[in-house]
Formats: sequence, C-alpha cells, structure tokens
Amino acid sequence: MDRCTYQVVRDHDSRYVYAVSAVVGGAVRELTFQKEADVRFSSGWRKVTQVDACAGGQHQPPTELRVTGKLDNPDGYEEWVPRTIRSNGIEPAAASSIPKAPSITSVDRIDAATVRVNWQTPQGNPDLVMLMERKPFYISELGLWDPYTFQRDVPSDATSAHRKLERNAAIPANVRTHSYWMRVTKNGFVNDLRTETAVDVQP
Repeated sequence: MDRCTYQVVRDHDSRYVYAVSAVVGGAVRELTFQKEADVRFSSGWRKVTQVDACAGGQHQPPTELRVTGKLDNPDGYEEWVPRTIRSNGIEPAAASSIPKAPSITSVDRIDAATVRVNWQTPQGNPDLVMLMERKPFYISELGLWDPYTFQRDVPSDATSAHRKLERNAAIPANVRTHSYWMRVTKNGFVNDLRTETAVDVQP
C-alpha cells in the first residue's frame, strides 16, 4: 500500500485469533493492526486487515508476510481441531494494486425521511462499488436500537442513491446519527481503509 502500510485479505474463521507477521532480513516480527473490516467481495465475505510495518522504528520493508491463527478457546473444541493455523508466505503486491474509492460530494435531504447520497464517478473500473451506511438498527432479541453498518452494492456507473432515514421516536439520541461513505474492491483488494471518511446526517 505504501512503505509502512500493508493490506492482507483472507478468509475468516471466528474460532481463531489472528496475527500478521513480517519477514525482514530473515527475522520474523508481529505487525500492529491499523484498521480491520469485513468486506463482501464478488466471491464472498473476506476479512481485510491493514498493518503497520514501520511500528517500533522499523524502516526496512518486509520481503514476506505471514498470517497465523491461534484457537481462541482450545478447551471448547475436540482435539482434532488445529490449535494453530498458518498461511504460506505472502509476497507483498505493488502499491498500485490498491483501488481508490470515490468521495461523497453531498448528502441532500429529499424529504423528512429520505436523503440522496451523491459521490464522485468511480475511477479505475473497480469490480464492486459500495455505498456504506451506518444507521440505527433494531435488535428484536434485545429490544434495543444500536448502530449497524450496512454494505449497499451500487452500479459501477451510478453516482447517487436514495436512502431512507430511521426516524422511530424510540431511537436514543446517541445512536440516531446516520453515516455514509464509499468503498470499492478490485482484483481481490479493497481501498485504503484509513482514508474512508463518513458524512454524518441527523434524521
């Protein structure tokens, strides 16, 4: 991604706690997580993790990355379930592999319960363009409202979408905010998660 930040896209098994390590000059060291998100690609859901290879004053780029998963609760599983899983060595791709998400240009109120979210034309022919929406969601099992993030796939040539606001009087004031931002995927990578900037709207 750049000299310090690397993105790892992998399948996710929630039984395991994962770490990403760098091989630098023959030595292996664990990297600090910067951002992480669940992203739905055309092939299904993946866990996207961005790590910092420069933490601790390191300046030499890694020649290889490795992912390790440790079984989170080994006492709860049969003996045949692996306690540790490891990836093969991953050679970093070029920084140009990371696509760039379009910016949201405005959020216009259409009526009391509807907004139109507008964004720039996506560049670079991404495989998937997503309007990300964080808004109150009612959890019936718990009987409460809580913020929840939705991934809304949009046509690659679209530059706007209408969204409905949650305006239920029972929504607590601290979870009423609606937020919108864009995300894209291309060739198995997602845009830089650090640069995703949400636009907030009050219903």
